[in-house]
Amino acid sequence: MDFESQLRLERDAAVVRATLEAAGGRLVHRVADPDAPDASVDPPGLYWAVIQPTEPDTKPFIVRTLWSVYPDRPPSLLFAISVGGPTNVTSAWPAATGYRAPNDVCKPFTAEGQDLHGEWTIGPQSWRSGGNPFLYVIENVTDDINRVQGARAA
Repeated sequence: MDFESQLRLERDAAVVRATLEAAGGRLVHRVADPDAPDASVDPPGLYWAVIQPTEPDTKPFIVRTLWSVYPDRPPSLLFAISVGGPTNVTSAWPAATGYRAPNDVCKPFTAEGQDLHGEWTIGPQSWRSGGNPFLYVIENVTDDINRVQGARAA
């Protein structure tokens, strides 16, 4: 990820972090810690969004969000069992339309969806790089999770 993308992403991530925290979730981007040199470090562009569904007594979902160029390209989205954990566990994924556990999310706001559907490059499904695209993605994922009352695949 280029430096300009990193700066833009970090700026928008602050709003995403506040939004998630207000709803009982959090945003994680692990950086180097001189006091813990063996700790995991995320590359630029990789964030973990912990989304707490509104349905009572449901476990949070952990979304691995990987940006290549920000804000000009949509991210790749996968779901994990924990921050930094594997993304191939079906039960970590929501049982929402377009979420093809454990492979990909085929939605207009994902890299995978845009790559599969050339017709999404124009019209209402085209990628929106204006405003805060990171927040747009997280709000869409949260809405999809809440639409199925926090139900999980499998």
